Amino acid sequence: MTYQAKKAGLKEVEQLVHEQAVYQYLQENNEGGQMDKDQMLFLHEAISGSDLTDVSAYRVVSATLYMILAHDTHEKIDEPDDVVQMTRKEQELTVLAGDFYSALYYRTLAELEMIPLLRALQSGVQETNTAKTNIYQLHVATDEEYLTQLALTNAAIFSKFAKYFMKEQTFISLGCQFFLLKRLQMELNLYKETGVSRLKRAFEHGYFAKKAVSNFESWLEEIINDVKQEVESLKERAEPLSNILEKRIVEVLND
Repeated sequence: MTYQAKKAGLKEVEQLVHEQAVYQYLQENNEGGQMDKDQMLFLHEAISGSDLTDVSAYRVVSATLYMILAHDTHEKIDEPDDVVQMTRKEQELTVLAGDFYSALYYRTLAELEMIPLLRALQSGVQETNTAKTNIYQLHVATDEEYLTQLALTNAAIFSKFAKYFMKEQTFISLGCQFFLLKRLQMELNLYKETGVSRLKRAFEHGYFAKKAVSNFESWLEEIINDVKQEVESLKERAEPLSNILEKRIVEVLND
């Protein structure tokens, strides 16, 4: 697929998501999650070369994005120790937004009669929920396990999707580490702006203590540098990537 064709395909997927009237309402009222264009990019890359028609492929990617949106939206619900708490009405609307995205996901895959994919992605949903619980409650024994679980909170659905379409493990690992890197960068930026991060409990618990750093910000920067090196290595070893994906990976690495 040419660069222009790839961009056109991504625009088609984005339009399928945005054209939903309820999606537009939720965005205008700041109740729904934001579509992750990097997830869209990796999903589109994973499905390229499949036997699906372009139209069906676009719908499958958009359906999977709805599921990711559902989880991102539900994740907006406060943890007990969050500094800023939602009102009850805000919480109810956020839950309804997540349920709406889930309904779109199930309906689309059912219409396409892709029940095996639906089951595969549902297992990704379960892994996401388990990983979120493990991270929040610190049910992990080692530094490596902590990062693995943290990566799954943002990449388990993508991983199941890519495996379903028989992508090589190096590409799947690249996607998982890329989304982990983005999460870590987001947490660092949030901490610099607000002094708050959900990862601070891991620092206080003693994970990655071997880094011997005295403050949370330096601790997180060290981890980010390690993950960047892993992403760079995986990018070089993965099967040839589309120009648009490779450009985006380099952009995030240089951030």
